[in-house]
Amino acid sequence: MKKLLFFIPILTLMLHPAAAQRNQRTVNAAEVRNQLTKIYDKDQKERARYDELERQFGWGAKESQDARNKIKEMDRQHLKEIEQIIEQTGSYPGRALVGQPLDQVAFLIIQHSTDRAVHEKYLPMITAAAQKGDIDKASAAILTDQVKVQKGEKQVYGTQIRVNNSGEKELYPVEDMASLNQRRKEMDLEPMEVYLRKMGVKQ
Repeated sequence: MKKLLFFIPILTLMLHPAAAQRNQRTVNAAEVRNQLTKIYDKDQKERARYDELERQFGWGAKESQDARNKIKEMDRQHLKEIEQIIEQTGSYPGRALVGQPLDQVAFLIIQHSTDRAVHEKYLPMITAAAQKGDIDKASAAILTDQVKVQKGEKQVYGTQIRVNNSGEKELYPVEDMASLNQRRKEMDLEPMEVYLRKMGVKQ
């Protein structure tokens, strides 16, 4: 590790000025924090606006549809920005770089994507970040279950809920229900019965 730190400044001096500037951005934690803060603030503002419009006009109203379309476009743009940050930093922009709660922002934007390939692409990175304490383990559990459900497989941690044909909330099928709470505990998730009660799922 000491050798790496020793050689980085020398390599930077040898780069073209524009390339050196790009390299400097990869370690500019303040800049990354600023970017993530802007992304999160806009994300939450637009989603709060949509919730208000849906309550006021209903799900099928033009106002609600326009707001949903705006959110979809925002999510696509935010994903591009997050991918640029990941490229700049060379890893998940987590707790070690940006602290809490900004360590959750990249995960949030990745999760918002409707493209399964995006979830699958970043699941290994988010899992690795969780294993070294750079993001909550629960985040890795949630994305793991999302990918499983999207593939039509049983989920692992029981984080995914759906609405059945009767209009009732129910748990997506889970593998090995007998040891589910143990797996949830390992990922810092609350016991299944507590989660289901909180989500309004009949037990």
